[in-house]
Amino acid sequence: MDAKKELLDRLCGLIPEKKAEIETILADYSIVRESQRGRSNLKKRINVFLTAKKIDGLSAKTLKNYREMLMAFAVQVDKHVTKITTDDIRAYIGYLGERGLKDSSIQTHINTLRSFFSWLDMEDVIRKNPMRKIKSLKIDRAKARRPLTAEQLERLRDGCRSYKEKALVEFLVSTGCRLSEAVGVRVDAVDWQGRSVVVLGKGGKERTVYFSVRAKLMLQEYLARRKGGEALFASSRAPYEAMKPRAVEKALQKVGERAGESVRVHPHLMRHTFASNALNAGMDITIIQHLLGHTDPKTTLIYAELAPRTVKYEYERVVA
Repeated sequence: MDAKKELLDRLCGLIPEKKAEIETILADYSIVRESQRGRSNLKKRINVFLTAKKIDGLSAKTLKNYREMLMAFAVQVDKHVTKITTDDIRAYIGYLGERGLKDSSIQTHINTLRSFFSWLDMEDVIRKNPMRKIKSLKIDRAKARRPLTAEQLERLRDGCRSYKEKALVEFLVSTGCRLSEAVGVRVDAVDWQGRSVVVLGKGGKERTVYFSVRAKLMLQEYLARRKGGEALFASSRAPYEAMKPRAVEKALQKVGERAGESVRVHPHLMRHTFASNALNAGMDITIIQHLLGHTDPKTTLIYAELAPRTVKYEYERVVA
């Protein structure tokens, strides 16, 4: 039991008529049992884990996400790592649900904890992995990755108020770029005649992506109206630095809200839409794999969703 709650229950048991006053007094205090004082090493182990993962080559973004989620866990379960139980973790997962997190977000926390405790187990820091009995949540991955329909995409275009928003939508949906790749593009790197640009993908690998005629027109209109900046998508305020990833996410979310979309519009959704549209239009899966920067074609198939009519057409064309 939580030390603070235990103390509250014991005091209220002794002086039940003063329960309200006791709760008010204890509300401003953090209480730790004397037997536990200085015993927690969770945050220290988290920092060692993050250092090990950095050496393993994890990206700065992944490490940042790991740190945020693990430190949030440490705030709620501040115990010695060898004392953390499966029930502690179940209680934390329940706490995340009470906060209103989506199942997909809770699953990300579970995956992070699983990675952390597996590492502790592998390093012989703990004798028993408390995550062993924690099951993953059942999430409808197909629904979560469902691309925008042609109608939804048109509504999204109607929801744009500026050429900057139009350029963002068209560039992302016609290139299939990752968010990190899009914000890294410089204006002087764009081949306007070939409607292409070299982007820096995962693992520092470069590849060429292409954008549509519509995207080219929206980009040129946007660039002609903005005040300055070397990045293709720049901040509207001096010194006009490249847009931060979060700024791009917020811009797309606002466009989606204006368009009346029930689903949250985000950069990765545009990437899914690109892959699905390309596959449904008959583009070879290996070409889509290259354009998306995937090393494994199985990953590409996760992003792409074939329409039933496309499957039937291909069957009739090849088999029947």
